[in-house]
Amino acid sequence: MKKHIALLALALLATGIFRPDAARAEDEKIDPTSYICAEYVALASTQTTPPLFQSLQIDGFVSSNLGKTVADPRMVMALMTRTYAMCQRDPTAVAADVWQEIRQELSDPIDEHWKADATTCRQYNDNPDDGSGFVIWLDGYNRHYNVTEKSVLDNQKTLDAFLAACKQKPDALMIEVMQETLNNKK
Repeated sequence: MKKHIALLALALLATGIFRPDAARAEDEKIDPTSYICAEYVALASTQTTPPLFQSLQIDGFVSSNLGKTVADPRMVMALMTRTYAMCQRDPTAVAADVWQEIRQELSDPIDEHWKADATTCRQYNDNPDDGSGFVIWLDGYNRHYNVTEKSVLDNQKTLDAFLAACKQKPDALMIEVMQETLNNKK
């Protein structure tokens, strides 16, 4: 799983926003409903890279809650910085609640390349390095959108099944393939 999770974080490396060591993302998904600020601050304070993996999950989850369908790596960086600062002041707050408060203040991204309701598997398959962060974001989005704890990031087998299904259905929406993969998960 670590191999694919590291690949999933590479999308943000291509933007030039994150340092090369950002690819060392966590290999465990978080529960955005209970992940508190103290955990977020501790993680950000103990590693040399920002908590990218967790931030993408939180942003996807919050975006779904707000009815926002666009994933934008530039916005995630701004949200990470402000969330970290606010979380330091209130360590017992749920990080997603803080994130949502900040997200509501920001205007929507202009670049709508990665959208929960429009991105096809072909777009991902044509450039998986650029789309890998979107998979993490979309998983968080889907978990709120479908009110489920199921995640393609649970283990390597599930992630591989999702990516293989995307290769088989290039014209399908990624979120639909993700949902099918999770419904077929045993």
